[in-house]
Amino acid sequence: MIKHAALAALGALVFTAPTAAREAAVAALAADAMDATLAAQDAGALAQNAALEPRQEDPAALVIRVQGEVDVVHVGVAPAPASVGERIFAGDEVVPASGARAILITRTGAQQIVTARTTIAEPQRGGSPDLFARAAATLAQAASMDATAGGRQGMIRPIPGETSLVAPRNGLLVASTRPTFRWTATTGARYDLMLRNVAGGRPQIFEVGSDTIWTLPDTASHLEAGATYAWTVFVGGHRDGRPVPQQEFRMLGLESAVDLEDFMDEIRVFGLDPMGDGLFLTVVAYRELGLFYEAHDALARVELASPLDADLYMLKGEILAEIGHEEEARAAFDKADELTR
Repeated sequence: MIKHAALAALGALVFTAPTAAREAAVAALAADAMDATLAAQDAGALAQNAALEPRQEDPAALVIRVQGEVDVVHVGVAPAPASVGERIFAGDEVVPASGARAILITRTGAQQIVTARTTIAEPQRGGSPDLFARAAATLAQAASMDATAGGRQGMIRPIPGETSLVAPRNGLLVASTRPTFRWTATTGARYDLMLRNVAGGRPQIFEVGSDTIWTLPDTASHLEAGATYAWTVFVGGHRDGRPVPQQEFRMLGLESAVDLEDFMDEIRVFGLDPMGDGLFLTVVAYRELGLFYEAHDALARVELASPLDADLYMLKGEILAEIGHEEEARAAFDKADELTR
């Protein structure tokens, strides 16, 4: 690009110099412009060629489970405890203590169990690359989220001492046909819960008592796949009490239920238990299908078993924002920032 100073000098020549000088200046400008165009074309060609080559920053594997004390030694970096979701690159070392292990999923979709000090090589053997791609895409999506914007769903800002509906809400998806309902407490109150299909039909009313966590019992009818339900609680009972403003949620449709089961089958074929060693991949499956409540519960179990990396804290923040937990979401985003410093 021609600098501003050159343009200013050219302008001065155009307006003050004799005709011959002006013509020479214009010719020089044309030559410079041609050089700049050729340089831009060369740069574009280089960028296009670089895009066709394997990116050096692509990880060789992701950590999906850590059991016991395991360190990761990234090239040129001091050893640090391994964390679920961590990217491992060719040349990095995974160092388990005695009796510990790490489970990795490689870029080609193979499972790698590390029980002794191992230098990670570029993966060769393939398995299910789709699982790796889904996991990497989910982490990348979470990492690119604008943490200052908040979630797309309504936030929960309960008033102390007053009842607010906590879950399920915001029109989000629910997988279980026996969902669990949660709300905040009013001191000394008892509750009745009302549930209705918004497409029609009579509302169902259940006597809950003083609890603020209640699961739809086996004696009640299963909720309809793909249907939207509204619910509320009456503080003081439905006869004499007052209802809290209702919330809605959607039941998982049959097609999405099949997709979820297919994803779980992929994890099993990979040699993992979706609710055990493969729980990180189950979080990915829930997040991909928009099952944020299920993703939240599964990620909480992952966090109990193993430390999370920065990307997973970003994912945690995104999930918490979606289900309406604003303060907890920001704490997760702050933790992600702390880990990336």
